Amino acid sequence: MASKLKKLLSWRHGVQFAFALIAVYIGIGFIMFVDQLTSQSTSVLSRPSGVEAFLPLSALVGLRAWLATGVFDSIHPAGLIIFLAAITVSLLLKRSFCSWICPIGTLSEGLGKIGRMIFGRNFKIPVWLDLIFRSLKYLLLIFFLFAIFLGMSGTDAVSFVQSPYNRMSDVMMLEFMEHLSVTGLSVFGMLALFALLFENFWCRYLCPYGALLGLFSSLSPFKITRNNSACIQCGKCTKSCPSHILIDKADRIWSPECTGCLNCVQQCPVQDALTFKAPKGLPKLSYRILAISIIGIWFLWIVIAKLTGHWESGMTMESYRQLLPLI
Repeated sequence: MASKLKKLLSWRHGVQFAFALIAVYIGIGFIMFVDQLTSQSTSVLSRPSGVEAFLPLSALVGLRAWLATGVFDSIHPAGLIIFLAAITVSLLLKRSFCSWICPIGTLSEGLGKIGRMIFGRNFKIPVWLDLIFRSLKYLLLIFFLFAIFLGMSGTDAVSFVQSPYNRMSDVMMLEFMEHLSVTGLSVFGMLALFALLFENFWCRYLCPYGALLGLFSSLSPFKITRNNSACIQCGKCTKSCPSHILIDKADRIWSPECTGCLNCVQQCPVQDALTFKAPKGLPKLSYRILAISIIGIWFLWIVIAKLTGHWESGMTMESYRQLLPLI
């Protein structure tokens, strides 16, 4: 088991760390870009593509506009590409985006570990209350889907994509984070506290993005699969699951809550009693192959976007400076 644990940690945590570093690099680059705008500097630092990853609603509206009119978002194209990449990963490899790539998921997982160090454990919400809380992210998802796909026409969606608000949404996001109000600080503080106390609090209860990816992940051919004849019913898989899925009671895990973190596989003391595999006849995925597959799918989308001109924003330095007074 120690060998399995070491392999999983080296691959999954390595991928998490790499994507967290990329997010920090993009964030620092964007801060420098905006500082250049506000200082009227003559230096020309290019805007780092990928900032759009933190504008998921803009990506959803961009998807609505693209599906309805065939017009691909030229303002924040990387946001739509990242959104499509996350959906693709979920369709093929469960909700592994959440546990392998998402920086918010990585932060949430890290806070949970710190909570265990401080309090000796993470606390659990009663089952009935957990069910109510878990429905919140789906209610938020339904609200956004109805508002965008039923409340907006294709023309409305295109108009929003091209609006001054959406054009400057990345800068406004940074302004909001740099000048948090007392209310904003309080909300983030409470979320951080809940993440310390309750494992993956944001991801489990409040993230509509994760809810959507979970629904797509139900179609994934690869799922945690239990070999009933090899299972010794020790229950370690269920105890280790951050999504509180009853793994020892099922043959295949269909739950949209499964993030493909493979914690259950690493904790299983019996070789191949638990595997991450497609239906019968297809091979299981090792930690290494899963990591390579996730990274490969992700960067394949980015390469395609770059080759087709759907990665770099159409916003110029002059456009930003013209709209800057509107913030």
